[in-house]
Amino acid sequence: ALSRPPPRRVDRLPRSVSPPTAAARPRATGRRRRLAAAEEDGAATTATTSEGDDEEEIPQIEIPERPEHVRVVDAFLPAADAVALRGVFDAHNDDPRRVHEHRFVWDYWHVPGQYTQLRTPAADYFPEEQFEALEEALLTYAREELGCSAMTPVWLSNYVDGMRQEIHADVPHGPFAFVLSLTNWDKRRFTGGETFLLRPETLDYWRGFETSSVVERGAVVQTVEPEFNRLTVFDPRIPHGVNVVEGTRDVREGRLVLHGWFMDLAPHFSGALTEATCEPALGEILPPLYEALGTLPRARGFLVVKVNVDANGRVTGTEWKADTLVPAPAPNLPDPTEVRDAILLEVAGTFMDATFPAAGAPGAVTVPFEFD
Repeated sequence: ALSRPPPRRVDRLPRSVSPPTAAARPRATGRRRRLAAAEEDGAATTATTSEGDDEEEIPQIEIPERPEHVRVVDAFLPAADAVALRGVFDAHNDDPRRVHEHRFVWDYWHVPGQYTQLRTPAADYFPEEQFEALEEALLTYAREELGCSAMTPVWLSNYVDGMRQEIHADVPHGPFAFVLSLTNWDKRRFTGGETFLLRPETLDYWRGFETSSVVERGAVVQTVEPEFNRLTVFDPRIPHGVNVVEGTRDVREGRLVLHGWFMDLAPHFSGALTEATCEPALGEILPPLYEALGTLPRARGFLVVKVNVDANGRVTGTEWKADTLVPAPAPNLPDPTEVRDAILLEVAGTFMDATFPAAGAPGAVTVPFEFD
């Protein structure tokens, strides 16, 4: 449940989201490529342009089967960097009788019935060089994988016996929350400490309800263990929390994590493409796309698409880097899967039709979309 959902290949817009209700209207263009139909063996097919030009091979557009609300990246930092960060904490707490300034930086944060943990700003706790390397690793991931250009200040939190976070949602902070664990998970002497999140099926409980099924905790929530150097990125709209830690009062043996939120959606340019060279092309691509998306049923969440471009400016394919898109409930709404298909196909199809400046070498632009 923690890996990316498998993609599906789709070759047309769903009929149930066609005019006059909420159409995904194709734009007037003679070179709109047909989406390649998936064959049984999954091989790419070819399609001709609408003018009847010579056949050209069209990359298939893959549509994720469902949103990805939780992502786990193991061994996120170089091993030496993760060990060094943990080493700073261990050095500050090597002797409980030793008194120094780093022992007095912790805030005992307690909101009755909701939050109990120790926390401190990470930027002030770690040496400047180490924190800057951590910050750069997180921001690089945010830009390349999530379409985010910034993040909130990073917290370092510690959980010992009795500490927890009860279920909540972090809607206003940013589109993606993250937790990077420095916990010695394999040597832990406590129970609990896992991040838990309500499953999408729980949030839409009655749609798939079956009277013959046994419903227990694992069917309602999913948990992510804070293994050492594991980055967990999740949709903060999903109600979530931290299971109560029990078994140790020693901070050296507790749950130790860095956490915050990625924020400020912005395009990211890589390879030979730059913001300056792509700005005119995006200025032509995005306004009609926004108009077309406005005709579709309402959805909430974020899409991040990476558009790969060859040396001549031709789009060679698209990749979905992030997808938390969920159709908004409404009367007479088509099947949610078809709504998602229509939106994702409109986005991918628009970029597959686009042309970027010839840069003389391949490049890519990662474009985020917010739906609300």
